[in-house]
Parts: sequence; structure tokens; C-alpha cells
Amino acid sequence: MQFTFDVAVIGGAIAGASAAFLLKHQHPDLRVLIIEKSTEFDRKVGESTSEVSASFLSRVLNLAQHLGHEQLTKSGLRFWFCQQPVDAFNRCTELGPLYQTRLPTFQLDRAKLDQVILEKATAAGCELWRPAKIKDLTLGGADRNQITVRVGEEIRTVTARWVIDGTGRASVIARKLKLFRPLESHPTNAVWARFKGVTDLDGLQLWDESPDFTHPCRVMRQWATNHLMGYGWWVWIIPLRGGDFSVGIVYDSRLYELPPGPSLADRLKAHLLTHPLGRKLFADAQHIENDVRAYSQLPFYSEQTMGDGWILVGDAAGFLDPLYSPGLDMVAFTVSAAVDLVTEALSGRDVSARRDAYNRSYQEQFRTWFEGVYKDKYYYMGDAELMTIAFLFDVGCYFMGPVRQVYRRCPKRYTIFPYTGPIGSTVGRFMRFYNRRLAVIAKRRRAAGVYGPANLDRRLLLPGFSPDHTSFKFIRLGLRKWLRAEWQHLFTRLPEKTGSRPVKRDDNQLSQRATAASETVR
Repeated sequence: MQFTFDVAVIGGAIAGASAAFLLKHQHPDLRVLIIEKSTEFDRKVGESTSEVSASFLSRVLNLAQHLGHEQLTKSGLRFWFCQQPVDAFNRCTELGPLYQTRLPTFQLDRAKLDQVILEKATAAGCELWRPAKIKDLTLGGADRNQITVRVGEEIRTVTARWVIDGTGRASVIARKLKLFRPLESHPTNAVWARFKGVTDLDGLQLWDESPDFTHPCRVMRQWATNHLMGYGWWVWIIPLRGGDFSVGIVYDSRLYELPPGPSLADRLKAHLLTHPLGRKLFADAQHIENDVRAYSQLPFYSEQTMGDGWILVGDAAGFLDPLYSPGLDMVAFTVSAAVDLVTEALSGRDVSARRDAYNRSYQEQFRTWFEGVYKDKYYYMGDAELMTIAFLFDVGCYFMGPVRQVYRRCPKRYTIFPYTGPIGSTVGRFMRFYNRRLAVIAKRRRAAGVYGPANLDRRLLLPGFSPDHTSFKFIRLGLRKWLRAEWQHLFTRLPEKTGSRPVKRDDNQLSQRATAASETVR
């Protein structure tokens, strides 16, 4: 059977369905096909939005009602640090918001969200084939792309003027064209599961047991994305509607490895119990059977994101790291740019110059976010002082850049990548510099046995970032803390070499000298 469409979208989850919906909504005459392999979306990792992606969902896709009724409002990001597993949970250093965040963000059950957006696309007039399996894909250029699809027992041949790839990590087009590349300089792995029976961070038990721990914070800690932090790893704890929690670890395989155990879920829980707050929250928690996932070599990218008659959106173009939840931000930017570029191409205009510029700007954005935010960050993730400096800079630059950009001129500004152009590139160089310096300081502290001197008995509760000049005060605070850390770095003495040190060290083996050092610094 032969079919002809203007646009064929491969993948019906958030990236593909969003692109299909926006194309059809803005240009009702276009013939848009969505090819989705699954019968229904399975339960994905629990996910958080940032301010940028929340704005895209609510102000571009107009999903405010769904977000308000079917998802959870997020209480910002919260980080917890310790020195040793035996530390009391109420002594863990805490970094996070004092009040509710100023701009809306959400904790997402992705299966629900993906289905809602896909239904929105079909309601707009997109044709959906589901479940459908691609048997062959020939990229012949604009107007000459052919896809062979099995739908049930039927084989269908599609001719599409443009193909949009929204297949996530499968990245069908990038792999076919041999453009898919693992980001080997960032060797991170992830394991996650869903848990039930997690202790309530805002519950009466903790209020009665430790009022000095619960009283200082003026917002619900439970609804934040809570992070347990350590050397070479971090854990996310995301609440989901219905009472389950998405819990996962991301770790740098150069620095850390999970403890042994009979299953991935058991190994994950064993790790959670090595953190004082994790032990408090998960002592009686149980993982949900058959709901455990793992990825090795988490980050990847495509050397090219747009070609003659095809374009990649969302994770199909690349993925960095789930810290700060940048994945949905890139969905917003790549989908918006794809809709704009494909619309222009379908109108008969020559987009070759814009295509080349788009490929360059995507790679620039990807590299800036990697080198400025994530590269070697796992060396200092377990040090509360250094991670606080990074957080103030990372989030401050984010609010003054991408957040300010999209809230000022939404939705048009989603078609332009942040951290590109003269101003964005300058900010990117600043981000690369401080991230590199913090990693250097962390390595020296680790070697000297004074890693994490401020990991106990500290509370840094911030009133909240906003996309205006008030965010500069947090950047100034970060500068003061950075200068102090650099001054201390000058006087950090390394022990005399007695042999080579192992590359990997379990966070449970933190040096006893770190405790003494914390008292000295205070």
C-alpha cells in the first residue's frame, strides 16, 4: 500500500508528538504522519521539568490543565551532603530553596505526558500508525524519502517530503547514517527504579524526631527533586502522583561503582543506605517489581542534526546528563527549530544556509552545556562547598540566559539556542572556566584528604531565582565563595607520594581527615 505525506514523524513520545502537533496546528493543510512502535507507553523514569521546559509545555503546547491536574508541582532542587555513612541524617549539609520556586516547574510521569501530547496531535489531524515497526528507511532527500512500515500484518510504503526523528536514544536516522557517537569523555551510567514506602520528609515522624532539622525550611521538601550527593555520583528522588517515587543513581564509572548485590534494585537500595538521609528515607522502602532500568554510557550525540529532508529532535539529536533536567529543554529548542525550518522548506524556500547554521549552533550549544556544566563535575559533586559554588553559577547563568530568553519572547525564542552568539558564547566561556577550576580544586582536596570540609551542619536555603537582575546577587555570592575556595586551594598541601592511588574509590571510604578538616575550616 502506497501513502504520501508532507512530514513523517518517527516516534510518538514527547519530542515527535510535539513536533507533529505544532506543524499540524500551525499549518492545517499539511499531511502529517506519526509512526509509533509501542502499543502503549511504558512507565519511564520519573522526570522533572526545568523552568524552560515547563514554559514550553504550558505556554507553547498549552498543557497547563494537564500539568495542574495530573502531574505534581515541583518545589525546586534540593541537595544533601555527608562525610561518612555513619553521620546523623539531621547533620547533612542542605542546599535548596527556602520558599517555593518563583516560576512553575513539575514532577512528571512521562508515560501520562507522552500520551496526552500524542492525543493532542491526533486531535489536530495528524495520522497515527500504532503499533508500527519500521522495516526500511531510505533518505533520498527532500520529497524523496521512503519508509517501509509494518502495521499489524500489513506492509505500507510511505513517501515523505520530510522525516522528523523523535525516537530518543534509538536515534534511528543518526545510527543509520553512522552519525551517532557516544560522549566518551563523560563516562556516566544510570540505574533507576520506583519505590514505595519512602519516609515522608515533611511527615510528623521527622517533625517530632528532629524539629531543628524540619523547622528552618519554609517549603515542602518532599515535593522537591531531592538529590543525595557523593564523590563520583548523585541520586535523584522524584515524587510521583499516587505515592510512588522515581529513584535513580547516575555515576561516573571512572570514580565509582555500585555495591554488589543479587539484582540491580538491591544494589541501588544498598547504595541509598550508605547516605545518612538515604538510610532515613529508604530503610523500609521497597522497589516495585519489574520496574527497574539501567543505561551504560549515558551521554551521546549526533555529529549532524539536520540534513536534506530530515531533522532530529529531542534525545535523538543527543543527550548529556539528567542533572538539572536539560533533556526536556532540548526537546523544546529542537522541536521549535524543526517546526520553523521544516515549514520554511515545505513552502519552497532554500534552507541550505539555515541548515548549516543550525547544525553549527546545535553543536555549539551541546558543547557549551557539556564543558560548562557537566564535564568532570563528578569530581566535586560530593563536596558541598564546591557544589554550592557551581549551583549558584549554573542556575544564575541559566536564569539570566535561557529562562529570561524564553519568558521574554515565548514562543519565538525557542527557535534560538542559548549560549550561542557573542553574548551567549562569552557566558559559555565563563561557565567552562569556573567548572574546570572547581574540578581542579576538588581533585587536590581529594588527594590531600580534605574533601567535603563543609558537608555537615550547614544550611544554605535560598529565597529563589528569577529571570531578572535579582539573580545577579546569587552569582555575586558564588563569586565570593569561589574566591575563598581558590584561596584555600593555594594552601592545600598534598601528602608525599607513597605509590599510585587507585582511580576508583568508594564514597564509603572517605578519609577520616575530612572530619577534622571541616572543623578547621569552620
